[in-house]
Amino acid sequence: MFTSLRLKLAATYSLVILLCLMLAGTAFVYLMRDYQRQIKLNQLSDLALPISWQVRLLERSGASQDQMALFLQDRATEMNVRILLVDPAGHVVDDTSDSLRGEQIPVPPPGPVGDNSSPLSTVAFVRNGSPGFVFIVAQAPPQPQRGSEPSDRIVTRSTSYLVALAVPEQSLTSSWLELAPRLGFAALVSMIVSIAVAFMISRSISKPVVQMTRAAEEMAKGNYEQHIEVRGGDEIARLARTFNNMAQQVNISHRTLKDFLANVSHELRTPLTSVQGFSQAMVDGTVSSPAEYSEAGQIINEESERMRRMVEDLLLLSKIESGQLPLERADLDLRELLRACVRRATQQAHQSAVSIRLVADQSVKLVGDEGRMEEVLGNLLDNAIRHTPKEGVVTVTLAVPQPRPTSGNGQGGPQRAAPGPTVSVHNTGSHIPPEDRARVFERFYQVDKSRARTGDGSGLGLAIAQEIVHAHGGNIAVESDPDRGTTFTVAFNRQPSTAS
Repeated sequence: MFTSLRLKLAATYSLVILLCLMLAGTAFVYLMRDYQRQIKLNQLSDLALPISWQVRLLERSGASQDQMALFLQDRATEMNVRILLVDPAGHVVDDTSDSLRGEQIPVPPPGPVGDNSSPLSTVAFVRNGSPGFVFIVAQAPPQPQRGSEPSDRIVTRSTSYLVALAVPEQSLTSSWLELAPRLGFAALVSMIVSIAVAFMISRSISKPVVQMTRAAEEMAKGNYEQHIEVRGGDEIARLARTFNNMAQQVNISHRTLKDFLANVSHELRTPLTSVQGFSQAMVDGTVSSPAEYSEAGQIINEESERMRRMVEDLLLLSKIESGQLPLERADLDLRELLRACVRRATQQAHQSAVSIRLVADQSVKLVGDEGRMEEVLGNLLDNAIRHTPKEGVVTVTLAVPQPRPTSGNGQGGPQRAAPGPTVSVHNTGSHIPPEDRARVFERFYQVDKSRARTGDGSGLGLAIAQEIVHAHGGNIAVESDPDRGTTFTVAFNRQPSTAS
């Protein structure tokens, strides 16, 4: 029936409001019924009292019963009420509607003089179950007999007749119906206002959901750059923020995938072109001498080896990202590992006219995969040497932060756990612009787009290094300055055991 979330929410709110109005209205009517009944009885009592006084005056003036009956008939017609003339025993002497004449109704006994509970009259409400009437019986205040002594209870001189008003029980119980039109109008206005408010509230809830639905539909069509305006801090706002983060990550992943495909195609084009060119020359006879055949075969072998390493690096990177590459956890000495890596990189640094030095004053024990950590450090050194100009310097530094005391004076007291060791590889003479630093760990990414890739690298070294460091619970970051050069820092989160 309802095809949108907004209509469903508005219908739900309206239904709840309607039920609340019905319950409140029912309780109000139930309370007002007795209240209105009492008001009606009080109004009739106010009519009965002056009529009772007038009947008493007629009786004192010597009026006959017929004259009093005629007087009551005129009052009944004038006031639109039913009046009974009753003797002290409760017998109905006269009825302005004639149906209760001769019947007997209960009447209250006369009260004593000085009874403060009834200063003006004694009014009783008597229910006669057979005809379904409520009788308002009124008698004038009694007067003491002359010559009697004052006392707490004085016998009163009774009158010959009492006045009673007969009211149908149904008219009293239905008196609250006079308020029904006003109550209905108030309920209608309240319902209209409530529905309008429900629509506004439902719109505030459904609008972000509608925006997310449209954004998701656009993402399904391939438009990944989607953003939803977020307001507030409720669950819907949190969902919108999460959706924005998801859309951003999907957009980044899509862009990375496109760049990856383009980079793979670019990286494979050069070796494939060389392999195809030299092999075609060998087939066509362009290469004829044994020396030329040997040179062509060597080039084909080198380019094939380059493609093989690239494919192996891609497979390794995929295994690391998917968690399928097992890591051999064992104790290793980080300082000795750095020394071995620096020794292996010395020949490459010498060929590039680059100086390399190691600063590691303290032995650090870690738990990790020695082969993978050696690959990380080797990739960082290779990258630093290749981007350092001649006569430049590559510096490898091992730093171990010391635990800091929690007390203010720096002496005594418990110590906070220090962060893990850091390994930094700094090279002079190179600079990475700020817009490229966040992407240097992407596959095949090059800071200088105009320069073709040189050397034997596959373009995946930094990406593999980052994934291996993350698998060991660490983090890798880059800092670069035009004057000081570039520094790659590997920080380990685990607290190592150290030995001097």
